Amino acid sequence: VDVARHGVCAVGNHGGSRLLRRRPDDPHRSSSSRTAKRPAPYRPSKPRTLKKELLLLGKRGKAAPSGRSRWRPQIVRERADCAGLVLGQAPPAPKRLLPRGWRPLAGPAEQRLAKLAGLRSPSELWAEFDRGNLLSWYPGLKERSAKQDVSKGYALHTSDGDIFPIEDARRAARSIDLGRYAYVILLGNNVSRAFGLKPGLLQAINRDGSRLLTFPHPSGVSHFWNERANVQRASRVMRRALKAMRLRQKRCGGDTRKRAL
Repeated sequence: VDVARHGVCAVGNHGGSRLLRRRPDDPHRSSSSRTAKRPAPYRPSKPRTLKKELLLLGKRGKAAPSGRSRWRPQIVRERADCAGLVLGQAPPAPKRLLPRGWRPLAGPAEQRLAKLAGLRSPSELWAEFDRGNLLSWYPGLKERSAKQDVSKGYALHTSDGDIFPIEDARRAARSIDLGRYAYVILLGNNVSRAFGLKPGLLQAINRDGSRLLTFPHPSGVSHFWNERANVQRASRVMRRALKAMRLRQKRCGGDTRKRAL
């Protein structure tokens, strides 16, 4: 236990030990324990035991469900009149391991997107965008390459990334009605490729009356977020997209199908 951080001490108890928590104002608490700041230890994105299971899931190729659900995107609508869609790859783990009520992009991803858009919270983001994943199922974990060994000094990110079966994703992409949205934000080049697009990051094209923007995935896997200039550029693009989407929605009276960009 980190004594300095949690204010606890180990006390002998019949050959074992027990933990006592000291109050912040305890005079017996050392000054070093109150002021010392230690660097946060590396914590992998997924527990090691779980990683083994998820790696095997991908290697065996048994993650995909049978039937049409294999190519059915998972799209969640907080409101009926959202003019935009934010689309990711797939859930971060099998359904049985996700929290009850989990929704696509929940957690750090939605927090980063909301901040980039200049919104106060993810709830404001999902009041304007539907959210979803191209795949409704988890395809498995990619194996970390030797050059990404954290114990040997690798520090660019702490996530390994997941397998992305592109043919399944392309079929799922074809089933999405793009015409109902003014803006569709595609998170990562993989999702963009599933729609047959070849623009660079932060570039957009028109299709079926919608504006499709290829955006860096907001997770820790992307090296894009390591550079402050990239974060600033992404924020500018995100805010422009939100402004343009709102303007189009206003002109169309809430019906995004009335006017192509």
